[in-house]
Amino acid sequence: MAHNIEMVNGKAQMAYAGETPWHGLGTAVPPDLTPDQMLEAAGLNWEVEKVPAYAKVGGKNVKIGQSALVRSMDDSILDVVSDDWNPVQNQEAFEFFNDFVAAGDMEMHTAGSLQDGKIVWGMAKIKDSFELFGGDKVEGHLLFSNFHKYGYSTDVRFTPTRVVCNNTLAVALGEGTNNFCKISHRNKFDGDNVKQMLGIASDKLATYKEMAAHL
Repeated sequence: MAHNIEMVNGKAQMAYAGETPWHGLGTAVPPDLTPDQMLEAAGLNWEVEKVPAYAKVGGKNVKIGQSALVRSMDDSILDVVSDDWNPVQNQEAFEFFNDFVAAGDMEMHTAGSLQDGKIVWGMAKIKDSFELFGGDKVEGHLLFSNFHKYGYSTDVRFTPTRVVCNNTLAVALGEGTNNFCKISHRNKFDGDNVKQMLGIASDKLATYKEMAAHL
């Protein structure tokens, strides 16, 4: 069973609260970390930049209408994408959890990098049943899958599966559920819009923001 957790200088780029993952990798953290602290603990505090891609034609560099997705940490090329592809930075992905964690409804649970940085995930554990717009209850986890990889959309969903590796992420993404949304990289990421698409009422979002500002 391949975990595909990224290793950098012998250290797994992953952090987890609670039970140790089956592969035994990652940094154990307390369950009260902020999303920013979880980002740091998992080694995910890097950015991606689109850099124009060229082909050598007749001894000259010619733009090919695509861009290389370059990671700031080591200048590695994660993938080649179209020029209209909008990357979602890891910082943006983890900021998505801020309101929920600050309000005390969720706690950061696992986070990590897969396939040498092409896939980054963040997961928060729901402390109690969480109510969506219309009164539906959800339990388990809120998962944010951030793909720095052509052909994949940003994916945000509620799931009962605890993600700790490539295989468990595949299980979570393959579950039949209505409580998820996918955002094309052709569009700019808007966290508030995603929360509404997931069915979280706008008045509840306002309450979260007020509580987060107070805290």
